[in-house]
Amino acid sequence: MMLIQSKEHYKKFSIILTLVFLIATSYVAFFHHTAWIVDQDGIGYLHGGESILAGNGKNIKFFDAPFGGPIFFALVNSVFDNGFTVMKVISIISGGGSVYLSYYILRNVVRPRTAFLGQLFFAFSPWVGFFSIQAEIDMFPIIFVMLSLYFITKKELTKFDIFFSAIFVAISFMVRTQALVMIFTIIITLMIFFRNDYRKNAKFLVIFLIIFCITLSPLILYNYSTHGVIFDHDISFYLQFISKYQTPEWKERVTEIATNGEGTLEAIFVDFDLFLKNYFYNLFYNSPSKFFNIFDKINISPVPIIPIIGVIPVVGGIAYILSNYKKTRSQNVLPLLLLPLIFWLLTSMVFLSAGEQFLIIGISFALFSAVFFSEMLPEKILKNKNQDKTKSGNGEYKKKLLICSIIILILLSNFGYSYVLYRATSSFQAYENISTEIEYFLNPELVEKRSDVLNDIWKILEKDPYIENSYIMAPQIYFVPHGQAKLLFAHFNEGPSDDTIENYITRDKWKFTEKFHSNIHSIPADRLDQNNPIPTYIIHIDRDLDGKQHEFIKILNDPLNKEIPSNFENIYFSEKHGITVYKIND
Repeated sequence: MMLIQSKEHYKKFSIILTLVFLIATSYVAFFHHTAWIVDQDGIGYLHGGESILAGNGKNIKFFDAPFGGPIFFALVNSVFDNGFTVMKVISIISGGGSVYLSYYILRNVVRPRTAFLGQLFFAFSPWVGFFSIQAEIDMFPIIFVMLSLYFITKKELTKFDIFFSAIFVAISFMVRTQALVMIFTIIITLMIFFRNDYRKNAKFLVIFLIIFCITLSPLILYNYSTHGVIFDHDISFYLQFISKYQTPEWKERVTEIATNGEGTLEAIFVDFDLFLKNYFYNLFYNSPSKFFNIFDKINISPVPIIPIIGVIPVVGGIAYILSNYKKTRSQNVLPLLLLPLIFWLLTSMVFLSAGEQFLIIGISFALFSAVFFSEMLPEKILKNKNQDKTKSGNGEYKKKLLICSIIILILLSNFGYSYVLYRATSSFQAYENISTEIEYFLNPELVEKRSDVLNDIWKILEKDPYIENSYIMAPQIYFVPHGQAKLLFAHFNEGPSDDTIENYITRDKWKFTEKFHSNIHSIPADRLDQNNPIPTYIIHIDRDLDGKQHEFIKILNDPLNKEIPSNFENIYFSEKHGITVYKIND
């Protein structure tokens, strides 16, 4: 009875934790996150989904995502007509659902106490909370990954578990390509799980692959009928922009491949030696740094604020699971063991740089950390053989208190990391030190919100009665809120370096690849280059990307510069924030 009571208590705790998570994320999302800023990609996805539904899919290309998420967001928004709110609600529900499912996934492989601790680690993960408040696409596929994991981690797998696992992982793949990691994880899991029963192994693999392909068929049929390819996205986009090692010739060719949709293999074999050099750099340097904050503050470590220390609970938890695996033969833990390993091996093909790219392995890190603190440490440090029972009891109490204190400190530090992450990304003040953050927390009026500047700009632009049909040339999508104007995307480093501003805005001398990328990221997207609009407004940011912003563009930083064309009317200037807005007359 005590055991049953304990299980029921942890179920109740898991529900309470989920509700607290939903309340907390909803509060931040609706009372503090009031403008598209860090989640600006959400505007592009929403516009792209609306264009597809309107029959303009040929002009749409998502470099890092299939069409599933954008279409879903657009469909829901067609009912409510408030894209920003709709996408935030979807993210909140996806995040809360993932937190709830995390307990039951972990409960499949460990006892209730450890599962609940793992749920705590997952819920307090800064990135889970951060992306649960965003009007973005990132948490939406994670809930389907979690559903797939729930079925594939059951102790006794049935064909129905394989059936549902295949459906959910396919849905996830239609939203985010990272779900490819889950596909390999499940296939390898089944091969190991039923390695002694070849007939059953083959049957389950066939069921998984057939159901996966059937579920994925809308994506395949759409891509083939619209673009003539099975998949309209690949890693070429990431290779060309953020590879550590590259040459101008290699980058130009990979850019052409990304533009033409020739495929991942073509991009890899442009210079295979260079690809391998980047792969091993990511494998042994970049990815581990992102895992454990070795050299990078943007990381998914269980203890993100302290460098390297997150290795201890992760490696310790893995070691404990493997040592007990031989005894218990609990094969259902395999997916959670394989997931980060396969993720590490596959994703090292590209330079991962953003927190959302690691969300898929958050549940595994939560498991390892929970096992370390709930199973390994108590087993190792609470053994007090041949000691006086009174002293032993007192010593065990102190050790338990120490373990609990460490866990609480980690969770509190993760909460603090979440606060700083959101504060820094939604304002103009980057992280400096803890004392500064405390000052910002106690005096919120000191924080200069990006949304305030955006609102100031839009108060001016909205006075134009034709603003909805006007093109704004800008380097960020968030300067053009959904439905309020059109965007002509530019980095201000396209075309010849010795050109003029007048020629630049016409884009006549831009390379085909430069114009293509501008078209794809513009609103409305124009993949086929059917239009060549001239902007009515230009928003310039004094931010030189890799020292490549053209010198003739930089003069826009100073509205008094006499070299600025006479028809460029300065309507907004913030020297402090490096933002200048011009209206291009006539």
